[in-house]
Amino acid sequence: MIGGITILDRLWVECEIFEHRYVIGKENPQGLDKHFVRDKLEIKAPINGLHTSLENAETDWILLLSCDLPLITKDILLDLWNQIDSEKNIIVPKVNGRLEPTCALYHKRILDLCNTRIEKKELGLQDLIRSIKSHSVDLTERSDQFMNMNTKSDMSDAEKTLRFKSSVRSLS
Repeated sequence: MIGGITILDRLWVECEIFEHRYVIGKENPQGLDKHFVRDKLEIKAPINGLHTSLENAETDWILLLSCDLPLITKDILLDLWNQIDSEKNIIVPKVNGRLEPTCALYHKRILDLCNTRIEKKELGLQDLIRSIKSHSVDLTERSDQFMNMNTKSDMSDAEKTLRFKSSVRSLS
């Protein structure tokens, strides 16, 4: 939990701009009150979540957003959404020169390519993005919102960042 709210609940609210939202994973978290879709594949790679999302897509575009990016905001998601272009297959943030594929929009037409890459054991999202027409959006000025959280220390840092932003907002 960060700021008294689970990371999933926090991201769920930030994603309320999307018509369809669901949680994807290997196992349904205990007590989850959100629509859950189980990964079909047994691989441990983010492309698994992308594959499951694309297979279950109810729209042309899906947002892949990992729970290890707890500070992502609605504004970032809108910035990505506003870059959608019918010629592109992926809209991905770039922060400090690095692509952020677990916070990106993917068109459902790449499902076959995703299947092919999985069959060939080419599981990297960075390589997938580079292999197809995509558009990167430079969000370096908001790099703090792309803090990756994998440890308890990272969680503590995320909590401090949210507390600081909350105090700055209350002073405004």
